[in-house]
Amino acid sequence: MKRGILILSMALVFGYSAITSAQGNKNTSDVKSVVWLGIDYTLAKFTLATEDPAVIVNQYLRSINTLVITERAKFDISKFFDIPEVINDIDPANEFNSKIDPSKLIVSNDYSFEKDKVSEVIKKYNVKDKTGTGLIFIAENLNKSKKTASYYVCFFDLKTKEIIDCSKKTAPVTGIGFRNYWASSVYLIMKTWKK
Repeated sequence: MKRGILILSMALVFGYSAITSAQGNKNTSDVKSVVWLGIDYTLAKFTLATEDPAVIVNQYLRSINTLVITERAKFDISKFFDIPEVINDIDPANEFNSKIDPSKLIVSNDYSFEKDKVSEVIKKYNVKDKTGTGLIFIAENLNKSKKTASYYVCFFDLKTKEIIDCSKKTAPVTGIGFRNYWASSVYLIMKTWKK
């Protein structure tokens, strides 16, 4: 009986949502405007990716960030995060991502980093002409063997760099082509944020 209940519980957990969270997003209900800073891959590792790491750095990472902007009807940050105003500024993230060392990007095992690393990344974002709240995805492990991707989804004060809320999320990946495959996890995390 206990085994049956355990199996049913696990099925409900995995069937209901493939998104996992290390912390809730309870501190952002009063945010009315955000600056979307894109996806920062500077701490990320791709597990068992077979693509040329130089091409990933020089082409694909920028294309994923651009996709979120060009397909804003799908990646509807305003709707998914319940924030009326969204201002896009992905140039800093693209600049930081372009400086990633390709030789260190791909690993053969699972990878993670401690949450305190997140604040180090956020401190780099000096968006001088903007104030208010920043929203950024800090990529952690894009795992081809598990078909999942994990990110820290962070809201922070653009002036002080103080973190308002930061939740670790993991989502499955699907799709054709490198860009769409990994961007699908970003979409699923956005889509299920309020759930």
